Order: sequence, then structure tokens, then C-alpha cells
Amino acid sequence: MRMRDQVRSAESFVKYIFKHDTKDEIRIHLEALTSSFHWDNNSSYFFVISKDGTILHHGGNENVHGKNINILKKDYSKLYTFLYKVYKTGGAFGEYDYVTPDTSDNPGTRKNKIAYAKYNKDLGLLIGTSVYEDSIDTIVKNEIVAALEHERFGFDNYGYFWIFTTDYETVFHINPNLYTTDLYNLQDSNGKYLFREFLKIAKENSSGYTEYYWTLPGASASSQKISYLTYIKEWDWIIGTGFYFENLALQMENENKVADTVLSNNLRKVGFVIALLFILVTLISIFIYKRIRHIEDSEERYTNDLLQYKIVIDKSALVSITDTKGIITHVNDQYSKVTGYATDKFIGKKHNLISHPDTPRDVYKELWETIKKGKIWRGIIKNLTAGGDYFYQKSTIVPFRNKHGKVIKYISVSHDVTEVFENKTKLQQYLSIDDLTGLGNRTSLLKDISTSKSADLAIIDIDGFHTINENYGMKAGDDLLIKFSKRLTSNSNIRVYDIFRLHSDVFAILSTNSNKETFIANVEKGIASICKDTITLKKSEILIRTFVGYAHGSQLLLSHADAALQFAKANNVSHYIYDPLKLNHTELYEKNTKTLKLLSWAIEEDKVVPFFQPIVGVNDKTKKYECLMRIIDQEDNIISPFVFLDISKQTRFYPYLTRIIIKKSIDTFTETDSEFSINMSSEDILNTETMNFLYSYANEKKVMDRLIIEIVETESISESTDVAAILQQFKDQGARIAIDDFGTGYYNFDYLLKIKADYIKIDGSIIKLIAKDERAQDVVHSIVSYAQKLNMETIAEFISDETLEKAAIEMGIDYLQGYHLGKPEPKPVD
Repeated sequence: MRMRDQVRSAESFVKYIFKHDTKDEIRIHLEALTSSFHWDNNSSYFFVISKDGTILHHGGNENVHGKNINILKKDYSKLYTFLYKVYKTGGAFGEYDYVTPDTSDNPGTRKNKIAYAKYNKDLGLLIGTSVYEDSIDTIVKNEIVAALEHERFGFDNYGYFWIFTTDYETVFHINPNLYTTDLYNLQDSNGKYLFREFLKIAKENSSGYTEYYWTLPGASASSQKISYLTYIKEWDWIIGTGFYFENLALQMENENKVADTVLSNNLRKVGFVIALLFILVTLISIFIYKRIRHIEDSEERYTNDLLQYKIVIDKSALVSITDTKGIITHVNDQYSKVTGYATDKFIGKKHNLISHPDTPRDVYKELWETIKKGKIWRGIIKNLTAGGDYFYQKSTIVPFRNKHGKVIKYISVSHDVTEVFENKTKLQQYLSIDDLTGLGNRTSLLKDISTSKSADLAIIDIDGFHTINENYGMKAGDDLLIKFSKRLTSNSNIRVYDIFRLHSDVFAILSTNSNKETFIANVEKGIASICKDTITLKKSEILIRTFVGYAHGSQLLLSHADAALQFAKANNVSHYIYDPLKLNHTELYEKNTKTLKLLSWAIEEDKVVPFFQPIVGVNDKTKKYECLMRIIDQEDNIISPFVFLDISKQTRFYPYLTRIIIKKSIDTFTETDSEFSINMSSEDILNTETMNFLYSYANEKKVMDRLIIEIVETESISESTDVAAILQQFKDQGARIAIDDFGTGYYNFDYLLKIKADYIKIDGSIIKLIAKDERAQDVVHSIVSYAQKLNMETIAEFISDETLEKAAIEMGIDYLQGYHLGKPEPKPVD
């Protein structure tokens, strides 16, 4: 109707100028029509076409002036058909696709338009206008807001309407301050989160009533108010209005004054006024009655819900309640069942009835300091049963307040996690023992080195082992490794030290309390004795030759011993003792210099980019994405972090690399619903500037509830007291935590509980063996069981084929990641 009125107005204008003006004046006035009659950001305009099809004026594209509509047949067939229909019928509505005013005349950049045109036979002119379909909603919304700006009702016109969205953005309110107010955290004078309740009512019931306190227009104090609101889902609008109870009282007082005046002037009107007031009071009473019934029904439902929650908790958790002095006033049946004590044995006593001496006193001190401040405490406590056994409980203790806000008791809800802790030791052994030889593995060696002040280390490499594998087969190679390890552990010179298998044919010997020269002499004697005799493989006698690298110290001990080993192999000598003054660093220096130049260039030229690898849910097939750092070099090669990450951590470049990936990753997922993870190392998490940037930018872009912080190099931060507090800030905002490469590094299991990880990513070196190696299967089963007990979800990395995919699913893993499911790509692939 609006377009038809616009066309009629334009038709009247054109009639007038054709009747009174000369040809040149007509052209000038039509140009005025073209330039003046625009609306909706210049996307709506008029067009005027002569009876022979010549385009006299077009408000959206002056390049077509003077051309015939036949030019539209090829690229704008719907528009041409619409115009032909108008010529034939005299007037019609229609639709067609057309370029927007801010684009070139390119068929690939069109939008659908709704149009109305009329053909005036007397003038021999076709006059029309149109509007883009996607702007109609905007027009209607703007007109509604414009109408509501002046809409008032009720006592002293205090009644008004307001509109906001489910993103807590103000669309319309008479108070201009609300356009910049954080509606999500806005509370009334009683502490009620108003707009959270509005949103809850709108989403759960589509409409409803609510009461709260709000400031009267022109006043400074808050007054009780009741509002009705409704949700328009199509526009994501919540529209509401209400009235103040104070206004109602004032209105009734005012009515009484009027009644007194009327009574004094005209007694005959008294009956009418009384009747009117009676009806008004009756209606209000009915409304209040219905409101009270509604509140009573809501409270009854709420009470019923609480009862159901209590039943669920009582069946699944250990519940105890104490007064503010710690005296137990209630325990549930589950508590009695786990502890072995009858319920009445607890009443009137403290929890030290079941406390275990292994639980540090500092735990109880921290617990009481926390809850006395009115804060919630969470932690693990080891307790005793009535029979003298022990059990672990994972507890959450909540201070319970009365209506005045005073803490009057403490409620503890706990879960028995004894099985988790018993499996913990078994799992830790799985992760620190080499499954082929039974020796300690690289993880175990690193842990021993980290706890020693000074140590001696020898790394042994069997010469030509790959040739043995090629000639005799992998099984024969494994037999050789087993026999070699047995010779190491049985040799009198070597067995006094700790022995490890690092990988393949590389072994290590560690001493933490011997003299350096004595250690080297003993290892040399032992190796000479072991290599003196041949080893039988498939009826062949194999004589073993080794290379050995030695190092002494604490920091970088493993790196130094490996450097000595590589020097021995490169120079074909049986052993070498690490000496930094004799090693050739020229080649390493040149390599590092080249890498640093690449980093500097990549940061300067914006060539540090994230790639995205999907993580697929087993049950619902939903996709999360891991954001992986890459560099695009001068030849457009994709450079993996393996090339540059270690050296970058020794320079000022590293924090910049991390922040670039943070920003680009968040920008990529801002306009999506997908969850995504960003890898964070110990250097990142302990870098205040980096974590502040991640926190502020994720909140600014409103992605915190979809952000997963994936912790790499867990062994480097597991003892940090600051990390848990830093990560908790992100979890409080909705972010989640993932532990990377679980199964290969050293893990402090108590610390994993403390940081409240949400996901455990099982290392690919274990996953790739689960289809054929029973020990790998046992490790994965233990990890999955451990995660389930702690409400963590598991992710299997390195899923490279369908066989591994099926095996991982059968083991109960929640998410899968690997090239079989999707490679890292420059953009997320749906």
C-alpha cells in the first residue's frame, strides 16, 4: 500500500509538470523527481518509462537514461516481464532481482525487489517504484519504534513501552542511558537481574508477567512495578510495558478527590462514581487474585522441582549439612552407606570423625577460610570408613544464607571418586613404562631428571639397527632390543643405575648420586662387556656396536647428552662426553638466523595464519575446530611450527605469534556457532599480557562460551600455583579447558582435577596403536574410564583411517581428530 501511494503521488506530480511546463522544464523537474524521491538509504526510488519503452528517468542508475527496456531482456528478464505486464494491465505489483545501489551492474550481486508500477495512457508514461525485500522488516521495525517514542498511557502518562533483544541490546527505551547499559548485569534495588528474568519468561513462555523495582520517570527512588512482556521470535524482540503500584494508589487517591468534588457539586453523580470505583477495585482485585494464584502455583511447582532435585542428589551423591561451627546436623543415606556409619552416629559430631591422617591440615585450613568468607569451596578429601578403609570424596561445600544474607549453615555435596584415584597409579605406570622392554620410558627419565639437583646421563644408540630391521624383520628387531635391555639390567657395572628406553634403539642410563668419572668408567666397562658377545637372531649371530653420548649437570641434561651422541655418530667414535667449547655451532647458528629472519618477515608481512582442523563428535557428528599456527613463506610454502616454534620461544617474537593467532582465530569464528580451540603453552599462560588480550578480545567478540583453551606442554606448568587461578577466570566466563597429548608426558593427576579440565586429548602415538596393540588398548581404556569418572570428555588424535576410527568409537572416545576426518585447512570446512 505504501508503494502504491508513493506512485500515485509521483503520478500527480508528473501530471502537473506535463500540463504546465515546457519540454526542457519537464526534463528538469523529472530530474528533481529522481534526486528528491529517495528513501530507505537510497535503495528505493522512482523510474519513469515512455509508452515506446524509452527509460526517461531511473533513480537508481542514470546510465540507462534514454535506453529502451529491451536491454533488460537478457540480464533482467523478470523485470522486463513485470514492465510488460504493467503496460498491458495498467498497473500491477511484482518482484524481480536487481543490483543494489552500492554495487556495479553485475548480475552476480543482485537482491530481490518488490515493486509497484502504473501505466497512465493519457500521459503515455509508466511510473513505478520498488523496495528491496530484505529492507521491508527494517522499515516496519523503524516505524514501530517511531510510533512508540511518543506513546504514553496511565497516570500522569507514566506508562510507556520498551524493546530489547535476546543479546541484551536495547532497541527502544525512553531512558537514553539504557542504550549503553550492560543489561545482562543490571539489577533492581533488591538485587534481581531484571533482563535475565525478562529473557527467561520470553523464551520459556513467549509472554508473561513479572514484578520488580524500577525508577519512576522524574524520580530518584525505585518503586514496585509489574510488567507484561511478549517475545517476537522473528525479529528477536522482547516488547514490554507495565505500571507502578504507586501510580495505582495515586490514581485511586485522585479518583477519591474527584468523587468528593463531584459529591459537593452534584449528588446525583455519586452513585455513578462509586459504581465506577467499585468496578475498578473489583477488576484490580480479580487481577491481584489471579496474580496470587499464579505465584502460588509457581511456588508449588518450584517446591516440587526442589523435591525432585533433592531425590536425585540423595540417590547419586553424599550429602551432609553442618552448622557454622562444623557440627553435623544431617547426612543422607548415601553418606552412611559409603562411610559405614549409621546416620545417628554423625549427628552432633564434626567431620573429623572420618578424617584421614593423609589429608594435609592445609586443606582443612583453606576449606574453612573459604566458606567462612561466604564462598564456595571445591576439592578432594581423603577420609576413613568405619571399617578402617579409606575413600576419596570430591566435594563442593556451599554456604547457605537466610533471607538477610547471613550464613546459617554449610551444605556439602560430594561424590565417591576412590576408583579414580586407585586407577590413577595404574594409569601413571602405563604412561611411564616402555611396553616392549619394561624399562622406564622418556617420560620417566624426564621426571627423574627434573627432581635431581645434578646427574650424569649416558645415551646409547645401537649402530645399524635399521639395517637389522630391514634384513631380519621388525619382530627380530624387537627381539634384539629385548635381549639388549636384559644385558643392560643384568650387567654388574650398569644395573646399579636407572635404565630407560627412549625410543627405537636408543637407551639411557642415569645416575643421580655418583661421581662423573666413575659413572663414565662403569658404563664403558658395561657396554664393552655387553657388546663382546654376539646376539642370536634367526640362527644368525649378530655382533652389536654402539655409540654413546655423555653429559653431566641438571638443566638441558638430555639435550646435551643427545648432542654428544650425535657428535660421536658424526665422527664415528664410540663415545663422546659433552663439551660445549668443542662442538661446532656454526651450522646451528646459521639455521637459527635464517629462522629468525623468516619470523620477522612473516610478522611484518602478515603471513602468520591459523589453519583449522575439525574435531568430530562421535554421537552427534558436530564439529569443533583446532586452530593451528602456520607461516606462509616467500614461495607460498606452508611452514609448520616444528620449524620455528622452539627458536621463537627464545626471542621476543613468540608472544606476537600467539596474539596474532588468537586474534585471527577469534575473528574467524565470531560470526559462527562453532566451538574452537587455541593452543596455549606454559609461556603463553604465564604471560600476563597475552592472557589479558585473550580474555578481553574473546569477551569483546562474545565467543568466550565457544572458546576452548588447549594446554600444551602440560608437564611444564603442572606445578605452577598461578595457572589454575588464571584458567578459572576463563571458565567463569564460559570457556573450557583441554589437555593436549595426554598419555605421553608426565601428568600430576591431582593438578588436573584442580584446573577442572573439560577435555582430555589422547596422544596420537598411543591412538595409532589401538587397532593392534593390547597394551595401547589398556592405556586408552584406563584414560577413558578416568575421564568419565571426572566428567571429562575424550578426544582421539591421529585418526588416520577407518580402522582406527572404529576402534576409537568402540572404546568409548567422545571426539575424533585426524587426517581421515579432515586435514588442517586455511578456512573451517563444514
